[in-house]
Amino acid sequence: MPLIYVLAEGLRVSSIRVKGRVEGALRLPAVRQGEEKYDDYVFRIGLVEPGKRTLNFVQRQLAAAWVRKLFELAPKGSGISGIHFFNVGAERAHIGRQRQHPLSELITETVVTVPRADGRFDFMHSLDRPLDTIAVWLSSDGDDTGSRFTVLVEEIELRAAPP
Repeated sequence: MPLIYVLAEGLRVSSIRVKGRVEGALRLPAVRQGEEKYDDYVFRIGLVEPGKRTLNFVQRQLAAAWVRKLFELAPKGSGISGIHFFNVGAERAHIGRQRQHPLSELITETVVTVPRADGRFDFMHSLDRPLDTIAVWLSSDGDDTGSRFTVLVEEIELRAAPP
């Protein structure tokens, strides 16, 4: 399950900085990362964007638990637009690669860095445009490949866009 931090007040984010380390590794051919059966990343940080989209009664009953959780993050009477993930990848050549996630039109992803040889990562990523954000979503994912690893996040900084 992800770790989700709901912001007390929305924030217009212009850049993010994350510092941490990975102990262990993904068991996957790095060139296949993101493909079906290889859609694992040691770390993802997501910015949840508010919007008008909501789930109706039937959709709530049929949606995956993570989708219901995502929509529960929206303030009462509103919805979400989506979640923008910034991933720590396994292959340096993938840095900058963006995609609409194949399992959900709500998710976009960008690979922003890879861990160094010692497992440490420290990145600053400036967004193409400031993003209204209501929550931060952190996740580590090794289920497709049966990978086992530990991620320690030491620092997260959200930089607000000027008013």
